[in-house]
Amino acid sequence: MKKSLVFTGIILCAMIFTPCLSAQTGVSGQSMNGSTGLFSIPSGRIGWDNAGNLGLDFGYRAVINNDSGVSHIPALTVSIFKFVELSAAFDFQPEYNYVNNKENGDMLMGIKFKLPFAINTSIAIGGNIQLINIGNDKRSYNAYQPYLAITYPGNFFSMTAETTIVFGKTFYSGGPGNDSNIDFGMGFDLILFPDVFGNAVHWIIDFANFSYSDNSWPHNSYPHTNAWWRGVLNTGFRIDLSTIPALSKFKILIDLVFNDLFDDGARSFTAGAVFGFSAL
Repeated sequence: MKKSLVFTGIILCAMIFTPCLSAQTGVSGQSMNGSTGLFSIPSGRIGWDNAGNLGLDFGYRAVINNDSGVSHIPALTVSIFKFVELSAAFDFQPEYNYVNNKENGDMLMGIKFKLPFAINTSIAIGGNIQLINIGNDKRSYNAYQPYLAITYPGNFFSMTAETTIVFGKTFYSGGPGNDSNIDFGMGFDLILFPDVFGNAVHWIIDFANFSYSDNSWPHNSYPHTNAWWRGVLNTGFRIDLSTIPALSKFKILIDLVFNDLFDDGARSFTAGAVFGFSAL
């Protein structure tokens, strides 16, 4: 299944997007685990790669599922010297009742390096460490995911867009066994109707055979979520209030996302916001 995802993603990129030589058009928002990216997948950019030697982004997201409850995810992203990024998020998931030990929180940490040699394309290598079900002796384990992320500009029906492709590998300790599966994700950030909204409204869609963590909410299995078998499709809007002149020195983003649309019971809605600024 995962090999077919890779092949399908490459074909879609070739058919839909035509690269162009333009400046970056996307917005450097947080993915749901705190790293700069789309919704589930990281991008080739860092939080502040165009201004300042130190940037801080503070985020919060609520993942709302009618059947399972609400998960709360605060996040922090630090950009250093325009090419290094550190991120951290904590996924406060509701307690579950089918084991004696109900602890169900995940710590998600990441690091990313933006490579300096790309022109009109952002390329980053990175990785994240996921401490799953912290404090739960029966169901805790760790996941490690190195990856390569490539983001480049293009056009989609005369509207500017950024396409992101991610390749990676997830390793485990303390729980599930390792295998030869490859992580793959792709998505795009489209500036929606710029004649009407300027650069404020972005339509984002991403699809990957991994989610924002190996045990993303709402999970219904141990140790993996539906992404491991079927993939996860997310789509929604990212509203960039920084396009308002009075707020242009800051990063103020609002995310409204429909998560995991393919899977009954896992379909959820996420509302979130990011506030950031750069210095030095």
